[in-house]
Amino acid sequence: MDDEALLNHLQTLEEDSAAFVWGALGGEREKAQREYFRMPYGNEEDGWSSIVTSDVQDTVEWILPQLLDIFAATDSIVSFEPTKAEDVKGAEQATDTCNYVFTKKNDGFLILYTAIKDALLVKNGAVHWRKETKRRKVKTPLRGVSEMQLTMALEQGGELLNAEPVGQVQDPMTGEALTIYNATLEQEETTQEIKVEAFPPEDLLVKRDWTKPLLHDCPYVARIMRVTLSDLVEMGYTDVTAEDLAGSDDPSESADAEFRTSRLSQNGDAYEDDTMVSVEDDSLTEGYLRIEYVLVDYDGDGIAERRCIYRLKNKILKNEEESHVPIATASPILVAHRWDGMSIAETVSDIQQLKTEMTRQMLNSLYLANTPRTKVLTDAQGSPMANIDDLLDNRPGGVLRTKSMDGLQEYVTPFVGGQTLPILEYVDAMRENRTGVTRYSQGLGADGLEKTNGESARLMNASQMRIKLIARIMAECLVKPIFQGILKLLTEGDMQKIAFRLRNDFVEYDPQEWRDSYDMTINVGLGTGDKDMQLRHLSAIFQSQMALAQSPFGPALIDPTKIYNTQAKLVENAGFKNVGDFWKDPAKEPPPPQQPPPPPPQVLVKQMELAADAQKFQAEQQLTMQRESLQAEAKQRETQMQLELQAANDARDAEREQLMAMHKQQLAMAQLELDRYKTDADNKTKIITARIAHPESQLTGLEINPETGEVWEKPDPMDSVMQALGALVEQSNAPKAIVRDETGKVVGVQQGSQMRTVVRDESGKVIGVQ
Repeated sequence: MDDEALLNHLQTLEEDSAAFVWGALGGEREKAQREYFRMPYGNEEDGWSSIVTSDVQDTVEWILPQLLDIFAATDSIVSFEPTKAEDVKGAEQATDTCNYVFTKKNDGFLILYTAIKDALLVKNGAVHWRKETKRRKVKTPLRGVSEMQLTMALEQGGELLNAEPVGQVQDPMTGEALTIYNATLEQEETTQEIKVEAFPPEDLLVKRDWTKPLLHDCPYVARIMRVTLSDLVEMGYTDVTAEDLAGSDDPSESADAEFRTSRLSQNGDAYEDDTMVSVEDDSLTEGYLRIEYVLVDYDGDGIAERRCIYRLKNKILKNEEESHVPIATASPILVAHRWDGMSIAETVSDIQQLKTEMTRQMLNSLYLANTPRTKVLTDAQGSPMANIDDLLDNRPGGVLRTKSMDGLQEYVTPFVGGQTLPILEYVDAMRENRTGVTRYSQGLGADGLEKTNGESARLMNASQMRIKLIARIMAECLVKPIFQGILKLLTEGDMQKIAFRLRNDFVEYDPQEWRDSYDMTINVGLGTGDKDMQLRHLSAIFQSQMALAQSPFGPALIDPTKIYNTQAKLVENAGFKNVGDFWKDPAKEPPPPQQPPPPPPQVLVKQMELAADAQKFQAEQQLTMQRESLQAEAKQRETQMQLELQAANDARDAEREQLMAMHKQQLAMAQLELDRYKTDADNKTKIITARIAHPESQLTGLEINPETGEVWEKPDPMDSVMQALGALVEQSNAPKAIVRDETGKVVGVQQGSQMRTVVRDESGKVIGVQ
């Protein structure tokens, strides 16, 4: 097949698909958007109520946050599960990297928000993922480099900017003076990036008779994308001119696309086609690029292969073989054997029209009841008997001019609101039954406060069944293909290593080490639709794990990883992103040493017998040691008692000998004192006799009363000396006693009234007393 035949084939497929997408489907989408924005239906009358109820808008906006909470509550939107033991590490890395690419490198929340809202409102949400080559200029400052270093930097590619000499230095090898420079090296860096974006559903073309919501096998899928000449040049299509791009006229002829653009304009009018050559800057010229994925036998081998074609209206820019269709679409309500399905807006459309009409009638009745009409009497010629201008003037206190007292009469219209309100309640109940969005999911009303927590939970679960079904459809038809496609692009072979921060650690993964999506299964978790219920369930699971861990079945059913997974889910459902702030992942800890295999039963029996013998021998040894210890203690106590008794006897004998010595000394002193007294008495007697016999003589040491003749002895100067000597003798003969401090340490020797302090050397050894 040549390019001309391929071009004709593509144009035919485009026209056939566009006839359905931009025809009947476009009209239905426009109606849904008009009802969402509460646009007039066209049957309004002047002077009467023109209100439009917001059932479509309310239903879409209440379902949307619940769906987004399911997918975007945690950082891990999907997880890849390995099918082989060797794929465990690759599956974990693929899970982390794909979630990082979707949520961080692309704005994953806005992508899901836009696609899901489109699906709820206009039947289909559409997401496109592709690989883009990004070219950007990187500037690296060079400071204090030589000419040789500048030359080496230029050899790596790039351009020097602002190279200026800043001084000279001496070459340590040659001694020559070298000039050093400051410069900036500008280099062009090319990277491969994966871009994921949600685009308007009217820009998605699918083969008319395709019968599945999944597009991976569809013969023709195309996206119409508005681009500028600068965008095409950045993609690498430098041979496209502004005239070529301007010639790719706007293919959008659908009513919903025109309504969308008219809503974006300031004055309410649709934008005019501005795909003209920009006189000021050709790079800003806009046009429409067809990105088409078609099954066609281009190489003529008889087998149709999938090809990716980038095409302007009549010019093919790219024609390459493709592994899959990188576009996913989903509808909240699937229709069997249809790819477009139904939207939530369709299920509420007739209810909004009915409720709008009934509300208008109730308000019209209220207007008439508050401002009733007036009957005016006319004469035979039909002329009113009252002033019409006065009747039309409804000012309070106004004057009515009439020719007859009974010419005016009020025509009272009864208010029908009391009969209308129950019908409106019935209509609201119909909407709740169709969509699953009840007043309980929007917050309990006054009448709902009396319900118990169990009743409220049951009502919430029943109302969320349809929303959970929509979430599962979105997971299988939209989220799952997106992540399969991201993994497919990462493993195609031309992606660089990806480095990012994961759970407080910096990691670098190489996608070339992983298998593609066909070797793994994807588990899209419907995580946190009701966080309180999820937390209760997880808490119950954790309690069961703790109870089971104490039983004999614990090692066979749970391990630290299972408990960590439960705690991680509890942290995520509690609203915290980083589980590592609370729990340590046991998978990152070094594995415990492997236990040897259990021995055979006969060896176990022998080991048990040996263990029993060892225990018996050990018990006997312990009894022997205890008996010997008791005997040694008894002997030690007996020896100590003998020593204490001997010491007591020695002390008693020493004390007795000391008392006998003191008694003997006292007797000797008394004898000496008696002998001295006798001697002194004899001497006194002799002196008195001699004095009487010879009064003229002068005896020293004696005094005689001349009247009475009484003789007394003069104080002897040696008496004090004798007294001191007696005290000294008494001190030397006094018993000695050892003095100890509070700790029992010897501090001195007490003898009589005198205490002599013990003198010790530097090591604490006694060397004498003072």
